[in-house]
Amino acid sequence: MFINKIKGFKYPDMELVRWFFKNKLDTLKNAKVLEFASHNGNNLSLFANYNYACIGVELSKQNHENAIYNFKEIMHYKKASFFNENMLDFAKNHQNINADVFLIPNVINYITKDEFKNLLQSAKQNNLYQANGEGYAHFFLRARSIKDHRYGLGEKLKNDSFILSYDEFSGEKNCLCTAYQEHELVEILKENLNLYDFEVITSENINIKNKVYIKDSDIIIYGKITKE
Repeated sequence: MFINKIKGFKYPDMELVRWFFKNKLDTLKNAKVLEFASHNGNNLSLFANYNYACIGVELSKQNHENAIYNFKEIMHYKKASFFNENMLDFAKNHQNINADVFLIPNVINYITKDEFKNLLQSAKQNNLYQANGEGYAHFFLRARSIKDHRYGLGEKLKNDSFILSYDEFSGEKNCLCTAYQEHELVEILKENLNLYDFEVITSENINIKNKVYIKDSDIIIYGKITKE
């Protein structure tokens, strides 16, 4: 596979890569992974290298097309399905996927907290992830922290959500931005997905955009989820 031929992101999220190997997900057999906001398939490409059945849900038509191209033309991988859908609709309208691994990276900041809770409930009720032979599925989430530079840059709505009317640097002006605190996110996941045996990590980076130093701050949570 030639990296320079890939359309879009070239590599998986490095925190996801560490979690993947730390939890020995490379040893699962006949496994299935579901990712919301799958972009161009960059994260799923890691799972494909270990023969997972890969399912990606992506709102952007361009990213969706890039994912299909990358898996079909570059990776020549056949065990993948990509859906150009809103993940909120997908969670309500699809059933019995029964994924062994469930990924929600870098996307819940674009929906409200109520929508996020509904998404999780739909995923559980519609069997989008399964309780495998050991009674759980693996789960990975990455979300925006209230420590992020975007927090508060615009019209405040409720529950730490804003319309980013004052953000001139990130390319997200006038987008919805929902930020979380670590304990709050953990409680939501416990309540809606029965999260347990989990770890919480803060990832912070300083970037330069238009000669301005800005701070990106994410919360990463991974663990196990059940249906009961």
